[in-house]
Amino acid sequence: MAIYHCSIKNISRSGGRSVVAASAYRAGEKLEDQETGLIHNYTNKSEVAYSEIFLCENAPEEYHNREVLWNAVEKIEKQSNARLAREWEVALPNELTLEQSKQLVRAFSQSLTFEGMCVDANIHWKEGNHHAHILGTTRPIESDGQWGKKEKKAYALDEHGQKIPQIDPATGKQKIGARGRKIWERVTVEANNWNKPEKVEEWRKRWANQCNHYLEQEHQIDYRSLERQEIERIPTVHEGYAARQMEKRGKAAERCEINRSIAEANSQLDTLTRQQALFTRLATIRKKEEEEEHERLQFGIARTDDESTGRDADKDRELQAETIRKRYAAFESRRAGGTVSYEDERSKGRIGTAARKRKLEREEDEQLDF
Repeated sequence: MAIYHCSIKNISRSGGRSVVAASAYRAGEKLEDQETGLIHNYTNKSEVAYSEIFLCENAPEEYHNREVLWNAVEKIEKQSNARLAREWEVALPNELTLEQSKQLVRAFSQSLTFEGMCVDANIHWKEGNHHAHILGTTRPIESDGQWGKKEKKAYALDEHGQKIPQIDPATGKQKIGARGRKIWERVTVEANNWNKPEKVEEWRKRWANQCNHYLEQEHQIDYRSLERQEIERIPTVHEGYAARQMEKRGKAAERCEINRSIAEANSQLDTLTRQQALFTRLATIRKKEEEEEHERLQFGIARTDDESTGRDADKDRELQAETIRKRYAAFESRRAGGTVSYEDERSKGRIGTAARKRKLEREEDEQLDF
């Protein structure tokens, strides 16, 4: 599986380093450092599979010779702590052939020249460790072919984007220079954005994107850390060629031991993650079942109440109907026997009513007498 590795660092004089020596080692060539007179010979390196210089606009053609290029860099940099070059150390996916890796490194190197750098690119094709060293200059090149400045002076601006006047402490007013010209505060700014963190982020993303152009979907790489990708996994450490060679000789390399421990921990973490996902899924299913059961019970209670009320109402209606049927049957029976008529029934009703009325009047009289 493809891995992502893109380390960006400076080659500085403060560390006692020589960019001529660094270039000789990476290219597997013999170069002379004209400032010190030292010869750096690395022609015995057999793993250098590709080496090429890429020039930016305005760069002299003679800089295609890496000895000329890097000696010119050593000459223009005067400070003891000067940054001589910037290096991109990148891992080449094992899925790529050597020719594909060359195309990949060329494309990335040429993208850097568009930003104004001269680039020295080299591929080291070691077994199981395909990688590239890409050196870039740290100064722009002016239109006349001369090295430009790393820094420049600019007006200091306030929060409104206005120039800040330089105040004379004695008068409290803005200083006035020669010929009556006002003096403004100035600051030192970098001539380009190559040292900004967001630029480093852009380069790392660019390398990942260009690698993915050659990789299948399942082998795509991501320039972000596992934490930024929100992946619950412990990152491994870079083992390096020397550690793997020790392992091949039967010796335990500390870096490889660390990675084996990390791999075991990640395996346990993956198991826990899967179990957690399973528990979460089961809890979701159980919650859904409980909600459905609750809805069924609620619906069942409401339906039972409705059915009970309906049954009671039906029972009352049936009783009323039965009473009416019995009364009607009795009436029909008496009428059929000639013992009653409709008029008799009405008279009986009136007589009964009059009798009840007289009874009430009599009770009232008795109450009055009392």
